[in-house]
Amino acid sequence: MKGSFFSFTSALVCLCAGPTVLRAQSADPTCRYLPGDEGWPSAEEWSQLNASVSGRLIATIPQGHVCHDPTYDASACAELEQMWSLPQSHFDDPSGFMSAYHQNASCDPYTPRNTTCRQGNYVEYAIEVLEAEDVIAGLKFAQEKNVRLVVKNTGHDYLGKSTGKGALSLWMHNLKSISFSNYTSEPYTGPAVKMGAGVQAFELYEAADKMGLQALGGECITVGVAGGYTQGGGHSFLGGKHGMGADQTLEWEVVTANGTLVTATPTQNSDLYWALSGGGGGTYGVVVSLTAKAYLDSIVGGASLAFTDPTIDPDTLWDTIAFFLETGLPAITDAGAHVQWYVAGPVFGVTVATIPGATEDDMREAFAPFTEYLDSHSIAYQMNVTLFPSFLQHADHYSGPLPYGTIPAAQLQGGIFFPRSGVASNGTALISILRNVTTSTNFYIAPYALDVSRAPSSPNAVNPAWRGALAYFMVIQFWNYTVPVSVMHEQERILTEEIMPPLQELGSGAYMNEADVHNPRWREEFYGTNFGKLTEIKKKWDPQDLFYATTAVGSDAWKVGGDGRLCRA
Repeated sequence: MKGSFFSFTSALVCLCAGPTVLRAQSADPTCRYLPGDEGWPSAEEWSQLNASVSGRLIATIPQGHVCHDPTYDASACAELEQMWSLPQSHFDDPSGFMSAYHQNASCDPYTPRNTTCRQGNYVEYAIEVLEAEDVIAGLKFAQEKNVRLVVKNTGHDYLGKSTGKGALSLWMHNLKSISFSNYTSEPYTGPAVKMGAGVQAFELYEAADKMGLQALGGECITVGVAGGYTQGGGHSFLGGKHGMGADQTLEWEVVTANGTLVTATPTQNSDLYWALSGGGGGTYGVVVSLTAKAYLDSIVGGASLAFTDPTIDPDTLWDTIAFFLETGLPAITDAGAHVQWYVAGPVFGVTVATIPGATEDDMREAFAPFTEYLDSHSIAYQMNVTLFPSFLQHADHYSGPLPYGTIPAAQLQGGIFFPRSGVASNGTALISILRNVTTSTNFYIAPYALDVSRAPSSPNAVNPAWRGALAYFMVIQFWNYTVPVSVMHEQERILTEEIMPPLQELGSGAYMNEADVHNPRWREEFYGTNFGKLTEIKKKWDPQDLFYATTAVGSDAWKVGGDGRLCRA
């Protein structure tokens, strides 16, 4: 049982069986209340909230409870263990989230059956949001009762923004409306899509395809589009031609901290529009819907490439990677591509390069500087080129199979942007660092590249580092659930303290959605020169600091204690 309306009712019956207890409550507490505190809302107060949201308040139970006594279920546990690292194991659960670091082995399928299933960082309650009034009710309750508040769609967040100990969650996942229109405004006239906050990329892609359109969403096709993806910037297969996800925004419908539903556009509540379009999610307001640009569908060219000689000399390998960075990759991105590639130990490959509107000949031409180098140096490789008549088919081939794909969600990662000038001037040092990471640590390199230097039709808060970058270098290690959690915490320490600092000295800026949660330089790296302006907008729209998310603008007002309690800094 994942947590249900019935579970809330059952809990309420138990809690209400005895006499009502009046509890003392501070008028201005320093910390958000946790269960067991005198100020924690009573069962009657939770019941009143439940009634105000039409019975859609959920008392959550971590779904891993089926792997632990006294609710152990062998078959359910075996199924959960098999699927635990995949997104679909978590996004339909009202309290589920995908950050293995923040799960902290509190209630998962890998600890012994007789280990207590702890609530840990899972939220205590979730409101299944179906309309803006549900959000308003949740905001009012959290503010009045001094309860931590989080906003969650899929829980597809590596930094733990969509969960929190003792929190009330606004679960946006079932706001699934999608409609299309011909949009007219001063900055943009053309096809547009309005989507509820719960729409995921695969749902958007399928709906747009039926209309003969394409729209931007994540390569991981289960990511929610209107949430942290677009609000954090959002890169896409289509980005080399159309820009960032945040560059597509036309309108936001958002409930502000004072419980008001407003529309934010480039001309109406323009500061809020600017902040939501790339300035980070979960902190300025609660997005109910997003209206974004859509485009006429087209053919889509794709390509992948891998070396076929497992015994390639290491020096030859890294000389080849250096050429790829300095010459091959710029040529491919200049052709309008979004490129994903990797180095894992002695293995190099391009997993996918995507160019909307390109033919197979166009793809080969874009890769020609690199493939000519490989041929001239007698380096064996295999290159596969594809041409699909629609974007949906391309996405299904490279990120599928639809609807969920096979990309795991559990990993540690850090990242850094490198501008073209940086690769040219510091290429030797960069190659040396990357080589050391892939040969002496348990991490591998999984960069991607696209040119999004052109200005969007309306100004937004996308990290300026995106605009001059050649590539974003991600350092990744998949989470190992079979070892003690302390082992993975040590790997996180190595990432933060040993691996990332040399890269940070060479590069500039990081993508907030795919970054190290413990990055001590998160303010300047995630937000760049926008941080000061974003802080002012945060103070205007959320003066009482209701919204908190790790590394979000305004999070400096709070700190999380060793017990998970959220307190004023």
